[in-house]
Amino acid sequence: MTPQLWARQLDAGAWGVTAATPVQARAMRSAGVPRILLADELVDAGSIGWVARELADEAFGFACWVDSTRRVELLREGLVAGGAPRPLSVLVELGHARGRSGCRSVAEALDLAALVDHTPELALVGVAGYEGTVCGDRGPVCVDAVDAFLHDLRELTSELLARGAFDTGEAIVSAGGSAFFDRVVSVLGKSSAAGAAVRLVLRSGCYLTHDHGVYERNSPLSAATDPGGRFLPAFEAWGAVLSRPETRVVVVGLGKRDVPSDIDLPVPLRIRRLTGSFTDAAWIVVRRLMDQHAICDVGGSGAPPDVGDLVAFGVSHPCTAFDRRRVIPVVDDDDRVVDAEATLF
Repeated sequence: MTPQLWARQLDAGAWGVTAATPVQARAMRSAGVPRILLADELVDAGSIGWVARELADEAFGFACWVDSTRRVELLREGLVAGGAPRPLSVLVELGHARGRSGCRSVAEALDLAALVDHTPELALVGVAGYEGTVCGDRGPVCVDAVDAFLHDLRELTSELLARGAFDTGEAIVSAGGSAFFDRVVSVLGKSSAAGAAVRLVLRSGCYLTHDHGVYERNSPLSAATDPGGRFLPAFEAWGAVLSRPETRVVVVGLGKRDVPSDIDLPVPLRIRRLTGSFTDAAWIVVRRLMDQHAICDVGGSGAPPDVGDLVAFGVSHPCTAFDRRRVIPVVDDDDRVVDAEATLF
């Protein structure tokens, strides 16, 4: 949710920007994003009314997911009430058992697509899914499960293409979280039919910053999974050592309000001593994270940081790192602040 980062991606050739909620979509629209995919279901009347009004701008591209008859009904009612001047583009969403939203079978999704085809207020432009909730690691069992889901999504796409179900000459197929986008390209990149064009749209948001935790373990382009390690973590959080109450314990002024802890605790990276020198912090371990404090063990052979020293931490899960800051400093390789980027959470 950072306009400067949206602009950088669009300038680099991104097809559009993904929003997770209608509120985010409104913020993106206010910042001038020309094409938005709402990777979720649009159900509340206020948001549907807003979309209906925005569709008056022919240059504005907007699409959302549908996964049930009731969702189609709500969209139709809201678009009619809002006086939408053109149909709303939608993608039929395929889900999986115990996952998030989405039709739970290909047959159900095909039936829903037929309903959309008979709803003049809607235009079927593609199919969508999210494989990131299928499994949580890159082991062979998980990869097989992800591939199985993606093959279902491919089957759905191929059948709809064969039926000529899409309202445009180009069918959008959208998937690809930040851990399995390579599998998405491998499986869904083959979706095609004679005379039909398929645009595969990846939604791998965490590539933009990467991290030192969950995506470093699972991304196909991280150092952990690829010897070349082409993705580098781009988010760090710094805290000062406030106390050394025990021989092997330090308390750092950095807590849950500063860094995410929903998946992993922060990862100590390096220490900046009061003298200005830097030392490695890999032997420091965060044991507990409180609102404002990190309680760290400093076992091993390294010299413990002293009160006043600064400790740099990597984060796990960039998504929940950005929303803790209204403004995020951008630094160069010497840690000098060279820019600042505002967030719109």
